[in-house]
Order: sequence, then structure tokens, then C-alpha cells
Amino acid sequence: MILRLANLSLILLIALIALAGCDRAQRMVTDSVPEDETMTDIPEGTPVKIVLLIDYPEGAKDAYIAWVASVVPILQAPEEIVRIRSYDNTEPDMSPNRLVEYDFNSFLDAATYLNRPEIAAILEDIPNHSSDVTVHTFIQRSDYAKGEEGNWMIKGVYLIDYPLGGKQAYLDWLDSVSAAIIGPPQLKAVASYDNYYGESPHRFVEMEFASQEDVEAYEQLEDIQAIEEEFDKRAGSWALHIFELRYDYINE
Repeated sequence: MILRLANLSLILLIALIALAGCDRAQRMVTDSVPEDETMTDIPEGTPVKIVLLIDYPEGAKDAYIAWVASVVPILQAPEEIVRIRSYDNTEPDMSPNRLVEYDFNSFLDAATYLNRPEIAAILEDIPNHSSDVTVHTFIQRSDYAKGEEGNWMIKGVYLIDYPLGGKQAYLDWLDSVSAAIIGPPQLKAVASYDNYYGESPHRFVEMEFASQEDVEAYEQLEDIQAIEEEFDKRAGSWALHIFELRYDYINE
């Protein structure tokens, strides 16, 4: 789902569906997506993450950051938002340059937040301050999780597409190796999410570390190297980005 001035209404339609609980409206949204690839039945209280992948305008990163600073108090004020975090790609020339995450305790909270006029106005304004933006709505899975509290500096993000017709096989394999993935002490937190629309990327996985040194130590572990080799065969396609925490939204 690409955030553009013309289709911000699609994001707001998500909110209206959740608020109204309208099955007919929900069917209208999901008609163009295969039924087995959508998540139309979301248990109440399932955490929701809205992810923005952003490229800074060429030579105008500082101007973008200054604009963000001007709207942070508005974005963080509503009670529905659990937290907002922003990150810069550790490889500045790699797209996306920036990752922004909006975390909610439920789909209803996300919908209520997006329907606030002041929030909608800021989201609509983002393309005027960036060169490219995509936005995705993810629903948290329970495959595996580890959650040491903290503002961890480094986040590895996997953007994954399931193999055609092979989603369940992928998840079964993941279940068999999840304990080995979350066990090492270098990994502070991990969570997995499915795309609400069944769009690409189908899956969003975030792995948090205290430092780049911990990332490198984790990747050198024999068990992790074996899993990464097998992962290459199990996923349909994937991309990995390493992001570093910014302090735009920390003071909540």
C-alpha cells in the first residue's frame, strides 16, 4: 500500500472498517486480494504496527528532520498510540533511508488514531517532505517473540514474501528453529508480523540489538548461520535492512 496524496483515503478506510465493524466494507477492501492471503478475522486486542518506509529528498534530510520535529508533539499526543520509533538505515544510500513504526494495542486503536483529523493531515503531508514513502499495516503473529525492555539501538528488519502456496511450510519450519533464533543473549527483542492485506512484503520481522557489535556476534554463531542458509531456501523472497535508532520520538 503506497502512501500518496491521492490514496490516503485507503488508510482511513481501514480505520472506518475497524470502527464500524462493517463486513460488507471489509469485503470491498479485500476483494482484490486472494482470500487465503488476507487477515480479515483479527482477534480483539491483537497488536498492530503501521510501518512507513521513507526516502529522504536528495540533499534535504535535515529539512525533513526539522519538519518531523515540528509535528512530533501532535503525533505522540493521542492516547491510542503505544509508541512511535524512527530509525535511519545504517547504509545511508540504501532505500529505504528511514523506518518509522507506529505501535498500537489493537486494530481499533489504530483506526481511531488514523481518523483523527490532525493525524490524517500530517500523514497526507509526508510526501511533500520526502522523495518516496510506502506504508504497510502489519498484524502481530505469535510465532516467536522475545522482548527485553529498552530502546535498543540497532534493528534488523526482514521484509519477506512467502513462497507461492508455501506459507504454512515456511511457518512450520520457523517453528522448528524459533528457539535457536531467540536464544542467544545478543538478541534483545524479536517480533513477527503479517501484512494485513496479504501484499508484498507478506511478513515483517524485527530483531533488536544493543549494538552493531552484538549484531555481528549473533551472525557469527554456528546455529544462526545454519538457519540463515536454510532461510534462503524457505522464503519466497526477502530483503534485510539494518537500522539505527533515532531520537525523534523517544520522549513520550
